[in-house]
Amino acid sequence: MYDLQQLFSQLKKLTLNRNTQPEQAATIEELIKLSQDYDGHKRENAVLRLGMMGDPVAIPCLIIRVNDWVPQVRDAAVKALSKLMVDENVEAFIQCLPQVYHLQDCHRANHQDVILQVETLLLTDTNRGHLLAAVQSANSYIARLCLNLVIEHQVVDAQTLLPMAFASKDVLVRAHAFRWSSVHYPQVLEKYYLSLLNDKFMPIRKASLKNLLMATYSAQVAEKGLVDRHSSVRELAVKHCLAKGNDVVAFYREHLTKGSSTKAAIWGLGYLKCVDALDKIKCFYQHGAPSLRKQALNSLLKLDSHNSKAYLLNGLKDPSPSVCKESARLIVKTRGYLNAKALMDIICGSDHPHTARACVALSHQINKWERVVFLLMLMSNEQVVSMFDEGQIKSELANWGDDYNRSFIQPTQAQIYEIRVLMAGVPATRFSEHFHSFAHVLKTLAIH
Repeated sequence: MYDLQQLFSQLKKLTLNRNTQPEQAATIEELIKLSQDYDGHKRENAVLRLGMMGDPVAIPCLIIRVNDWVPQVRDAAVKALSKLMVDENVEAFIQCLPQVYHLQDCHRANHQDVILQVETLLLTDTNRGHLLAAVQSANSYIARLCLNLVIEHQVVDAQTLLPMAFASKDVLVRAHAFRWSSVHYPQVLEKYYLSLLNDKFMPIRKASLKNLLMATYSAQVAEKGLVDRHSSVRELAVKHCLAKGNDVVAFYREHLTKGSSTKAAIWGLGYLKCVDALDKIKCFYQHGAPSLRKQALNSLLKLDSHNSKAYLLNGLKDPSPSVCKESARLIVKTRGYLNAKALMDIICGSDHPHTARACVALSHQINKWERVVFLLMLMSNEQVVSMFDEGQIKSELANWGDDYNRSFIQPTQAQIYEIRVLMAGVPATRFSEHFHSFAHVLKTLAIH
């Protein structure tokens, strides 16, 4: 009896393997899995069955199968997807809009009809409310696509759409709505300029400020621009106020002691070259807030350019990574040259790992042989090496090797002598193959 049951079980398995009828897939999860099978017949039957079940959970997998490599599966998927295009499933299609529009980039067949069917479903009178609500979707891609549809097909007027679009957390949704309304509905957009001065996206704030200042002069609007968090907006406001004959310098002097606008005031006094404010700005260079120290550094370079190098070197040793990074950026911008010894002196004079990392980054600006001297100095200093992990040192050695042939400059005699001396003090075993490769390049030039 047991043998008969076992034989029956085996025959049943063989039958199931041979038959590819989707009815045998009991659940939608099994059908979705079957729609990914290597066998085209199984995929075709699975997607047809998914269409008959009518469950919106299947929509994402059916969209994938619309671009299947087998024509019959593609046709079956299109038919199945058409059956699911009903009002009850509109939210599911909205969530799948990025995948639907991805079909435009899939070229196994022309999928424009499928995309058009989905758009038609979303644009019906009963579903337009869902489409409009999705403009504020947490998913940025969905929000952008829905906004495009709403604008392209004029689902609602600008007065209804703009407050929804400007309330979106996605910057591209707000920017697109701003550009579109500025071209087609500038009079409607005028109502939002004042509130858009608080937008997080600088170009929107700048454009709003520009239009407000052009339309009618308002001291409050101009002052708001003078203390904006972005220098580009502040610069626009400064130029406008100067053209109107306003005392911008006095304004910024007054705001030096106002916490929320102190940073803008430091910038303004530097931008306007107020040399008599130098001592006050120097005080902010020692301030406890890194953002104020960073802004003070920028202004000091404009007001006291003779001592710019000292300010920048001190900035590299600042306890704040952001101030250190800004100093390194300004050194590169001003083409400041720091040789290997100067970089090592800065590293050794600071206890901050971010200073060491900034100096290593700056070493990429010096010529390749001076950089060799710097790397050897770094590797022979136990205290400095401890600030890095082994992978970072190996990466620098590898980067030097990659950059080696980009310049044909030859080492000076002083550099050759220094490299030879330093090579003897580097524990080569620590950096294994990377150091050996590095040393081999030097040996080709008789430096060992």
